[in-house]
Amino acid sequence: MKPYASKNAKLLKQYPFLNDILLLRLEPLGKDNNLNIDELTIKVQKADGDLMFRKADNVGLGDNSFICQVSGARKGQVMRRGEYLFAIGENNKCLKRLDWPRNSEERRVLDWEVYGKFALWETELSNGHLMNPLWNKTKCLVWVTVEAWHKDSRKDDGPESRFGEFVERTIQLTVYGKPECGFEKLHENANVYENLRIDSNTMIQGALKKDHDLVSMNGMLYEMCIMFQDQVYFNGMKKILDNCNARGASGQFGPVKVLCAEMCGYDRVMLQDANCYVVFQLRPGSDSMYVLGQDGTLPQIRNLVRTVVMMWNENPEVRSKFKSDGNVSVM
Repeated sequence: MKPYASKNAKLLKQYPFLNDILLLRLEPLGKDNNLNIDELTIKVQKADGDLMFRKADNVGLGDNSFICQVSGARKGQVMRRGEYLFAIGENNKCLKRLDWPRNSEERRVLDWEVYGKFALWETELSNGHLMNPLWNKTKCLVWVTVEAWHKDSRKDDGPESRFGEFVERTIQLTVYGKPECGFEKLHENANVYENLRIDSNTMIQGALKKDHDLVSMNGMLYEMCIMFQDQVYFNGMKKILDNCNARGASGQFGPVKVLCAEMCGYDRVMLQDANCYVVFQLRPGSDSMYVLGQDGTLPQIRNLVRTVVMMWNENPEVRSKFKSDGNVSVM
């Protein structure tokens, strides 16, 4: 949406602090390092526990990383991304700006993770401890995602070589209003086991840092894997895959899509819906699957597995529609 479309203009008037945020030099910048905004999206919703444990997904800020598109409207483009969180007071002034490590190298230096709930504290100590809560002063939180798109030069001559002609800079603002319980209670009730979005990198970092919670969550994921293995995969699904006349099979289980494929001798299964995914894999000659990767909260991933297990065992019609698929693609 154009920055000053009528819908945006109305929201910018309703939330005047957004104009102040848009004037900040938030990376990545636009053409010639200016603050141009070619597309602006504004959303409004209530703050929840997931926001308390949300982390920025920064890409290409001070390192060689980038995101590329191989299909769709962005095909042939590459992008940098920066994300930020602001706590706004009753006077519409910023109480706290939360910046994450700009890239993976900066993140590795920290012995602790930066979560969205940090925006509700005035002071962060060097050990990750928080002081001087702001929850009684905070009117709302604003999540900001900035993306700068360029044509993909497909060159590999240095950190900047892939970024060709500038295309556009987009900003998405999400205003998170105060929940009915208030920010203090929300902060208190948010739970790492319920609200943290776990991807493969998070689990690896948790293992390296011997984080008790993440190590426990890894065990929970393995239990889900074994439940799927025993009640679905070795209960008919593998047989269908083995008898396929193509390299894979797929089926729809309510909102959950299941994709199976044999890849270099490994059997790989992905369960996914609109919010998350999990991938299980079986080594050649092994009789036990393991978790290859995932992205989502534990409750979201648990719901994927439970839905497929239930429908596989209780709905013969759905099971019968799990069939050979020559176009299947599994991460």
